Amino acid sequence: MRTARRGHVEVAGLTWRPVGRREPVLRDVTLTLRPGERVLLAGASGAGKSTLLRALTGMLGSLEPGDLEGDVTLDGVAPGDRPGAVGLVLQEPGSGVVAASVGRDVAFGLENVGADPAGMPAVVERSLTAVGLGDLPLDTPTSALSGGQTQRLALAGTLALDPSLVLLDEPTAMLDPACAAEVRAAVAALSADDPRTLVVVEHVLGPWVPLVDRLVVLSADGRVVADGPVEEVLDTQRDVLLAMGLWVPDEPAPAPLEVDPGLLAAVPSTAGAALTADPLAVDRTVRLVDGSTRTLRAATLDEPLGASPGDLTVLVGPSGSGKSTVLAALAGFLDPVPDGAVRLGAGEHAADPRRLGAPALAARLAWVPQWASSTLVARTVLDEVLTTSRALGRQGPAEEARALALLDALGLAPLAAADPRHLSGGEQRRLAVAAALHHGPPVLLADEPTVGQDRHTWAAVVGLVAAHRAAGGAVVAATHDAEVVARADRVHHLAAPPRPPQEPSTRVPLAARCGPLALLAGAMLGIPAGVVSPHWSTSLAVLAVQVLLAVVALAAPGPGRAPAGRARRVLLRTVPGALAALSTGWSTWWLAGHDVDTALTVALRVLVIVVPSAVLLPWVDPDRLGDHLAQRLHLPDRPVVATAAALQRVHTFGAVWTEIGRARRVRGLGVRPTRPGEVARHLAASTTGLLVRTLGAAVELAVAMDARGFATARRRTWWAPAPWRLRDTVLLAAAALPVAAAVLAR
Repeated sequence: MRTARRGHVEVAGLTWRPVGRREPVLRDVTLTLRPGERVLLAGASGAGKSTLLRALTGMLGSLEPGDLEGDVTLDGVAPGDRPGAVGLVLQEPGSGVVAASVGRDVAFGLENVGADPAGMPAVVERSLTAVGLGDLPLDTPTSALSGGQTQRLALAGTLALDPSLVLLDEPTAMLDPACAAEVRAAVAALSADDPRTLVVVEHVLGPWVPLVDRLVVLSADGRVVADGPVEEVLDTQRDVLLAMGLWVPDEPAPAPLEVDPGLLAAVPSTAGAALTADPLAVDRTVRLVDGSTRTLRAATLDEPLGASPGDLTVLVGPSGSGKSTVLAALAGFLDPVPDGAVRLGAGEHAADPRRLGAPALAARLAWVPQWASSTLVARTVLDEVLTTSRALGRQGPAEEARALALLDALGLAPLAAADPRHLSGGEQRRLAVAAALHHGPPVLLADEPTVGQDRHTWAAVVGLVAAHRAAGGAVVAATHDAEVVARADRVHHLAAPPRPPQEPSTRVPLAARCGPLALLAGAMLGIPAGVVSPHWSTSLAVLAVQVLLAVVALAAPGPGRAPAGRARRVLLRTVPGALAALSTGWSTWWLAGHDVDTALTVALRVLVIVVPSAVLLPWVDPDRLGDHLAQRLHLPDRPVVATAAALQRVHTFGAVWTEIGRARRVRGLGVRPTRPGEVARHLAASTTGLLVRTLGAAVELAVAMDARGFATARRRTWWAPAPWRLRDTVLLAAAALPVAAAVLAR
């Protein structure tokens, strides 16, 4: 039986100054939110709206360092005291994905609040349907979703949790109008059966006005400057809100800011189109949870595209139609079909962007990605703007003065010395635009450049892009912003790729049919097999047994299509171990007086240890491993789930490394293999970037997990059972055979 005060929030004297900022982001915020009240939280870009949402979860200060004053309570207690009481959809929901499959991700909150596993599938399917993802199979990999789909997945996870306080941080920012309407309809239905409190952060107020009761406005310095019934505040404070830069309903878009062309470097003149593309398609291969792969059509451009100097070309289409993918192909980051369909420049100067070195690419093209944090490469905001110009050999006081003037035009001058990773999402996007245009590239590729901006910053971004066009730059933008589309010279409509026909079922290898504990234990048994092997001849025999067992483990009997590439993938995974074996054997031979027997023994021992892992570990599903560790071995829930979530993110390291490489390449920070110093600096910078991104992602992941009840879960249930089957025992017995053979040989 739920209490009548479900969702009563008290905020008293809240002040927050994060590490790295001189001034507080929030100042003496005091609010009372009544149960069932629907609140629209508005303010200029960087006013602290997202920060206030995190404060309402009770996590501000626990995962992010800073100075916190004041109190927040939910129904009389700290927000984190009751598992699942608060649901938060982050500004970048992709950072909050906690599982490898769609169904498991939505069910995560249900597990934390101890829901009955038998009822979970129905709740998960209902939540996915509510946000327009009901046609996705529950085993769809989360890594295969578009940005808009990931945003709706995050909302589905919150709906499934059934919290008393729902916090949504720009939930429709990246969605097309139809999908945005679906999300708003889902939000409107939140309190149909039971009242709950809702706080929505959005820049564009109009679509949300009919759905909310109250409007709270934060000033640029993080204070509450307006608070009351939504219609009343809009009527009495309209001029004040417009002056603050809010998107007040029924007000036309502001005129773009007139930007001095002198703030931008001269754009090299181009004879003919600056960028052309034939009709093209882009395919994506995704790895499914069962280890198999599936190739999907990610995007299709059905007509030729030409971006001429001074023109704005826009890509429009529903969320998931592949707009970001087409932009990445135009930038040379993805291989289009047919090959060579994209060219920078015209005539004899035309070049495939994939074939250009970093400085040459940066001189011709700039890129603003969907998530602006993807291209951050410097330690300060000012250095971020200057990075590409410096890479192209343009340095000096004049370059720095232009950079500071650009930051001032975009409202970022006070943050010139700040770490760009500490900026808000809207601030990072404006910084990405400034950094892309400072050196005057002939082509700008921009993915949703105006998302997350208030009226003033929107006018600044649009004005800056207009100045670039006036200087002779060509712009290709993917956008849902109707005002940007209205200013376009050409519009390309992209349709969502058709769903592929149902493929014949692929047979699963015998190893993949076993549980994760058996796979993990079988891989670990390679260690004693290698250690106790007394001589290279024994190691060779043990290795032969392992190869025979590997052939059996990779066999896939039964009906359906045979899986392809199993042996090739195992061989590729064995290469690092083989190199380690050669290196160890050679060093042993050198140090042991050229003793071949000893060297062979050591080298083959390494291979004996490596081979089982190369065969078995790739089939370990991190989510299922967490299930088995907790349910079969009864290990503590919290470290087990955290470990599984972390392992689930390991596969993203390659994507993050690729993303960092793209960002550095398009910023002119390439590497020439013939220059060892450049290689070392590139590896050091990329590794540091990977570490910083990984740590930042870990914080975001912890916030997302704790916002779905993980931190305070008292009794956890599980989406999937964790049985130990006969096949697991057989696998373990087979993996023990090489150990037994090595022991007997001694």
